[in-house]
Amino acid sequence: MRIQGTWFGKLKYPDGRVEWMPAQRNLIVASASKFLAAGCSNQTHTLYHALGVGDAGWDFEIPPASKDDTTLFDEVFRKAVTSATYITEYTGLNEEESPQDQDKLQSTVFGPLGSLLVGHLCEIIAGTGAGDVREITAYSSPDQITVSSNFSAVPDNTTKFRVAATSSTETSVVEFETDFLANDSAANSSFREEAIFGGSATQETDSGVMLNVLRSPIFTKTSGVELTRVVRVDFNEVN
Repeated sequence: MRIQGTWFGKLKYPDGRVEWMPAQRNLIVASASKFLAAGCSNQTHTLYHALGVGDAGWDFEIPPASKDDTTLFDEVFRKAVTSATYITEYTGLNEEESPQDQDKLQSTVFGPLGSLLVGHLCEIIAGTGAGDVREITAYSSPDQITVSSNFSAVPDNTTKFRVAATSSTETSVVEFETDFLANDSAANSSFREEAIFGGSATQETDSGVMLNVLRSPIFTKTSGVELTRVVRVDFNEVN
């Protein structure tokens, strides 16, 4: 079995501005097998999303994390994961060839999914707008979605997207969402590393079993700012 993790995020400021963070791939660590085994036990477990400040030297060059890591370099805060949802991923090309609104995509991929797309993320993975991540806020019949704010450029027929839709049955892909609220004062800092912990994890830093780790360019949450992190974990069997 191989496991992949993709991290998405947004910062919402007191004046209503929203800053979307680029999608990033994480490292699945060796203890992931213990993380999965804990989930199969008959004990109740709470998952935690941990934030760490890392090291200031990482601002010049980020050293790779190790598969043998069991804790963050310098964890300062963690919070219980807000929700975990089974999803299915879909990819496709924008099919609107004439000029269109900068906050919309058109594709026959969307038709069968409809409102199941709303609330999930749309990532532009190639072509015009590549790297953009937005939340899907509306679906319009037959084949159109609207996102939370304009893409960086008007989508065209080179725009390739990846979207997620809620699944009513178990799938191999799970989205973990954690909301760090404006009044979470202990989460007001500058961060360079994050991880998901399970097993025996508690509110105490460095506790539990690590699933994955992400080291990234520094970002800052200040007072009044809301941070939402979505971690999409794909458990797929290798043929």
